[in-house]
This record gives sequence, structure tokens and C-alpha cells, in this order.
Amino acid sequence: MPIQGLFITGTDTGVGKTVITATILAWLRHQGLKAGVMKPIETGVDRECSSASNSDALFLRECGSIEDDLTQICPIRLKPAASPFQAAAIENYTIDLDTILSAYRTLAGKHDWMLVEGIGGTRVPITRDYGVVNLMRDLGLPVVVVARYQLGTLNHTLLTLDVLKQNDIPVKGVIFNRSGPEAPDAIEQDQPRLIEELSEAKILGEFPYIKNLNTQSFTPEKLKQLEASIDFQELL
Repeated sequence: MPIQGLFITGTDTGVGKTVITATILAWLRHQGLKAGVMKPIETGVDRECSSASNSDALFLRECGSIEDDLTQICPIRLKPAASPFQAAAIENYTIDLDTILSAYRTLAGKHDWMLVEGIGGTRVPITRDYGVVNLMRDLGLPVVVVARYQLGTLNHTLLTLDVLKQNDIPVKGVIFNRSGPEAPDAIEQDQPRLIEELSEAKILGEFPYIKNLNTQSFTPEKLKQLEASIDFQELL
């Protein structure tokens, strides 16, 4: 039986993949589903990092109140803030793809649902001959694309969707993330409509800006509010 789950990617680094992954994770668990999470590779962190404020993997683990071992949630952690391929070269570290796939299979065997947060965008290299898009294909999960309101989003999002289509990777849709308190201007507000018009992707909603967001932000009340902004049911 195929594993139920989602792979969350972004149009770029820093667009809000972790926030969206944490939100979906908290919502699934609030629905009573035993959802697990994985950040296969994390760069720009210490291997023994113990702070959710500095580690996406720890943030996700705490948001979901998950007890899985961090070495399974994030089997590869590299200090340089760069693509995995470049960070590994700097550290003279060999990325073992089997380690990632084995950890995923172990976690998937424990949970009803799996969420996997990608590394940067779809074409980020993990090794010389293997990138994030290859990992998506190997895991076999449908993809949610996270985008942000800014000039260039149409280009970045459409390119991302093109790569996924070319690799026969199913796309659930696109979620826009508001990373600041400023409301999108008229040009930016029209970006979701244009993406739907220019592609086959569905816009799943907008994640609103939440001041001082942390691992305790995803309360049942907040998740209920977010249901008005994000089409969670479409994700299922």
C-alpha cells in the first residue's frame, strides 16, 4: 500500500517551507492522524544543535510533539549554510542517499502519514548526480509548493511547477506564505490567480503572518482559524 503523505518544497530557500510543514503536521495530528515528519538534510546547523529556534528539524519535531529520534527525522546535518552538495564538499563529507531512504522507510512504518520538508527548491543538488527532485521521485509523495509574495514569484513558481511536471511528480497545489506584517500590494495580490491561470496548479490558500511564531503557536484555536485560510481537506 502506498504511503500517505506530502513532500513540501519551495520556490526558493527561506520561503516558509518549515512553517507550512509544521502547520500541516499540527493539523493532521489534531485530526487524530498519527503523522510523522522528516527533514532529510539540514545545512547551516551544528550536528548536535539542541534549539528549535536554530533547527528546522527540531522545530518540526516539537510542533508535532513527536518522539522519533532526531537522527531519523534529520539523518544528515551539515554546518555550512549552503546546498547539501556544496556543504558536504566543504566538510569533506560523503552524503549517503541510502541513509536518507532507510530513515524514511523506518519513520513511514511508524506513522499513518508522512510529511517531508525539502531542502531549498526542486533543483538544489544533494550530490553531483542527485538533487531534491530525484529525492521527491524516490519517495513517491505528491508535492505542495510554498511561494511568497514578491516580484519574481511568477517566474520562480512556474519554473518549479515545470520541473515537477517534467519529472511526472504529482502536485497537490501551491500555498502562499506571508512572512511579514505588510499586506501584499495589488501586484502581489494577483500572483495566486495568475499562477492558477498560467499553470495546472491549484492555489491551496495563504498562510497569514503570525507574530512571534514558535512551536507553541499551533493551538487547536489557531488551527481552526487557519482552516479559513488553507484548504487542508484538499491536502487529504
